[in-house]
This record gives sequence, structure tokens and C-alpha cells, in this order.
Amino acid sequence: MEVIFTGVATALYTPFTKNGIDFEQFERCIKRQLKAKVDALVFLGTTGESSTVTQKERKQIIEFAVSRLKGKLPVIIGAGSNCTKTACELSLQAKELGADCILSVTPYYNKCEQEGLIQHYKEICKSVKLPLICYNVPKRTGVNIEPKTALTLSKIDCVCGIKEANTDINHVKKLFDLVDEKTPIYCGSDELLKEFFSLGAKGVISVASNVIPLKIKEFISDFENYYKISNFDFDKFFKLLSYRVNPIPIKTVASIIYGEKCRFRLPLTFPDKVTCEYFKRQLNMLRIKDIL
Repeated sequence: MEVIFTGVATALYTPFTKNGIDFEQFERCIKRQLKAKVDALVFLGTTGESSTVTQKERKQIIEFAVSRLKGKLPVIIGAGSNCTKTACELSLQAKELGADCILSVTPYYNKCEQEGLIQHYKEICKSVKLPLICYNVPKRTGVNIEPKTALTLSKIDCVCGIKEANTDINHVKKLFDLVDEKTPIYCGSDELLKEFFSLGAKGVISVASNVIPLKIKEFISDFENYYKISNFDFDKFFKLLSYRVNPIPIKTVASIIYGEKCRFRLPLTFPDKVTCEYFKRQLNMLRIKDIL
């Protein structure tokens, strides 16, 4: 299976209006990414609050993304579900609307066994025949793709990569030891960028690059030395983005930096005044506007 991207793919947040999608703000978000020359864009992932987007909005977002990016950047669409049939339907919709690839999270809540994971992804690939990146994020789903299972998944037709967001470094090392280097492993946790690229990661699907895409690209281009040569405290910024559940921090940070309206879909809520002031103080200490 072809490699969809190497480098930086931004997991874009979804800008909302009171009753829908803020496509004007979405346009600005995309233009910032194009200006920074990121390597791919991900829509309707965890950061995009895909679980609270309606089916009508989902179709609108995919059509919007494809219309703006086809031929410029790979369009990767989050199409996971804890129901295999639904995951197949969402993936087929993404394909029919022109997506280049799907990002498919492990089934959540059901807590299937490893064989269930294998059969789940086999069924999606058989149904859709579109490049697919498996997404492992056990802290959210309650399910972990074990390294041996990842090796099996990497051999399935259509699987073109693994987004790994398990932050257990021993798990990550086993994953890199087992999975053939022909199958890209993408960092799914910004705070482990250096560790992932030291082990041979082909790219990152980044939350932080929503606001500092160029800096994330520069980071991975010289990850062994970047902490030494950069005057920006990446560790502190990554820690700030995990101060509350994603995507609350990144959308709040973006609203502070760019003056964008910041809305969430319940059950996510806007941070209180004390938290917002904390974010502002931290961003001032980081002098983030100096690096944009």
C-alpha cells in the first residue's frame, strides 16, 4: 500500500457556530496549514470532535476539505466506530466524497479482544479498499492494539500506517521492533515526538500543529538537536495542551492567539475564567506570538 504522507499531518479542530460549522474559520485554519506547508490534513478525528458532528455536517466537512485540498495535500478523514458496520459505512462515504485516506480508531466501549480488532480492520478494508491508518489511543477507547496485533494489521491490504497514541514507551519500542519499516508508524502524542522519531517514525499526526505547524515541521526535521537550538519550550507547550481534555486546550489556545471564536459541542464545555487566564499567562511566558 502506498505511503500517504511522511512528515506532519495536522489533526484539525472543527470550528463551530452556534448551530453548525463555521466554514469561514475553517478556511482560515486550512490556509494557515497550507502556508506552513504541512504534509497532510486530518479532519473529523478526536480533535475534530467527530463524535458530536451530525451526519449532515460530516458530509459538508468532507466535501469542504476535498474541494479546498484535492491535488494539494492528502485529505485524511476520521471514520472510526465501535460498530464495524458503521465504520465501513463512514469509510465508504469518505471514499465516495473524494478522501485520500481514512483514519480508523479502534472500537471503543465494546472492549473487543485482539482477534476482534483484526477482524474489524479486515472487514473495513474488504468493504472500502481505501488506504487506512489504524489509530491506537487506549486512554480514550479502553482498547490497546498490542504490538503483535499491529504486525498482523500492517499486513492487511489497504492498511498504510499506524497512528500510535499509547504513551507507554515500552509499548512503543516493541511496536517499532516488530512492525516492518515499510509500514509507517506515526506519532499520535506530540509530547513523545523526539522519542518516536528517534525510533524511526515516518511522521506525526499532531494537535500542536494547529497553531504552530511550521515549528512542528522544523522540530522533526532536526529532532535530535532541536531542543538545543530552539528558544521555544516545546515541553511546556505540549504540557499546556494536555492541561484539559483534548480539544479544549488547543481550541482555547487558538482563540487566544488568533482571536477566533471558540465553541464546543456538549459534553465538552468551555473552560472557566480561571483556566482561560492560566492559558493566557502560560502563552505569554512562552512568548508564542514571537514564533508564529
